[in-house]
Amino acid sequence: MYCATCGTTIDSQLSYCQRCGSRIVKASDAKQSPANLKDLTIVTGVVGLGGLGITLGLIAMLLNYNVVPQVIVMLALAFLCAVFGITFWMTQQTQRIFNASLNAHENHLEPAQINLRSAAQLEEPREPPASVIENTTRTLDKIPLKK
Repeated sequence: MYCATCGTTIDSQLSYCQRCGSRIVKASDAKQSPANLKDLTIVTGVVGLGGLGITLGLIAMLLNYNVVPQVIVMLALAFLCAVFGITFWMTQQTQRIFNASLNAHENHLEPAQINLRSAAQLEEPREPPASVIENTTRTLDKIPLKK
């Protein structure tokens, strides 16, 4: 089994990749994903419509109590922003789950292999750098003076 994100070979008992940390979607989870996706879509619609209904009910109730119209408008805008924000966030999560279920069904690619070099392509061995001791003692060697 391979990680869908980084391509590393992973153990089938793991829930997360040891290299990149992404969640591993197993075949049993992938089969349940469309049902969960349908339920999440329904819940998102219920939250959006329910929030809109609650906002309209609040406006009607405030109109019965003769509240100042500017207050009603401000509260209605605040409630609508909150409802649409929550609905938008839930829609984004639904799309993320849907994309994850699509990626789980794609074929996994084998990890890339490094091409081995032939003997003709190998570089010549490099000389190791001189040590600090060799560089400092060379300056202390006696140099004969010319007369």
